[in-house]
Amino acid sequence: MIIGGSQYCHDTVSSMKAIQQNSKSSTSCTVDVIFCNTLKRTNVDLSKVTPTPKTLTWFSGTTSMTLGSIKLPVMAKEVTKIVDFAVVDHTAIYNMITGTPWINSMKAAPLTYPFGIMFPTPNGTASIWGCQKQLRFCFLDKHKLR
Repeated sequence: MIIGGSQYCHDTVSSMKAIQQNSKSSTSCTVDVIFCNTLKRTNVDLSKVTPTPKTLTWFSGTTSMTLGSIKLPVMAKEVTKIVDFAVVDHTAIYNMITGTPWINSMKAAPLTYPFGIMFPTPNGTASIWGCQKQLRFCFLDKHKLR
């Protein structure tokens, strides 16, 4: 999820309000992001990217343009959703960022402290848990990129 960090203010809620008030065009406050290198590594045809560039403001306050968007299926346990990803050409330590749009479409409950997510499935409730050790490694590795 890319949200907040705008030039107007630093906290998320105020950033969203400022962006909405200061934007003359319709601005989406959150987006699901996939990186161009991820598409290349997974042999996704880049001609499938719809060239509709948009400006993104990252948490750090930097802005960049998307290359466009692409719809891809995302499977979480036994639930598959078609996700509209914004394609960006950035160096990153992760493959994609699924944000509020995906979380809302899954009717999921993100669990911040245990680094997981719970969502309803046709057979009850499913959970996906992250790895705190891997999360810490990614965090430290990201700071080395700067």
